[in-house]
Amino acid sequence: MAWYNSTTKHFDLGPPMYPVSENTNPNATINPVFELAYWRFGLTVALNWKRRQGQNVPRTWTNVLNNLAPLPIVNETYPIYEGVPEMWIDPVTFTDHPAMIGIYGLLPPTPDVNLTIVANTATKISEIWDFENLFGWDFPMLAMNAARLGRSEQAIKYLLDVNFDFDDVGMPIGGPRVPTPYFPGSSSLLMAIACMAGGWDGDGGSHFPEGWDVESEGFWRCL
Repeated sequence: MAWYNSTTKHFDLGPPMYPVSENTNPNATINPVFELAYWRFGLTVALNWKRRQGQNVPRTWTNVLNNLAPLPIVNETYPIYEGVPEMWIDPVTFTDHPAMIGIYGLLPPTPDVNLTIVANTATKISEIWDFENLFGWDFPMLAMNAARLGRSEQAIKYLLDVNFDFDDVGMPIGGPRVPTPYFPGSSSLLMAIACMAGGWDGDGGSHFPEGWDVESEGFWRCL
């Protein structure tokens, strides 16, 4: 839940909480990047639905949305959560889900997302993240981010990564820590391909690498 921090004058998420990665200390985890962005996105959608239906928007919703904590930044990159020690030094912090990259790709960008910092974060992840211990759906999430950043070749590399695997009958292998079949892997692959085929709001159409001959029809643009 969000709670009001009288010192910063912002609403914080946690502690205690587990973010997407689930590999952090819940008593120290505060304002994880992906969850902050998801709260902003979710509250914005909820407010728009209320207005569209001619209903009153609860003041508490608007208050939280307008005063939610800003996305934390470490060395011009987005970390897992605010105050995480040694984000790009301690291997424990760059394993499991690289969820912070989902704020631009899996989610549509919220107004506070800085694309330069997103790009820096994506580059850092590609350089040092522990890909052997990712879950199946992480690779399509990374691919959706790469595609939105205009890095279509990198998007394809993520989708064809040796660690993003399927068994002999086509069942998705989720990685070394989950049983097969791991269907989030296959569903996220479909989502990533759909986004690359149909584009997204403000940039529709194919986003496959130059020189690829891809035909698609009937795809709605992603948000």
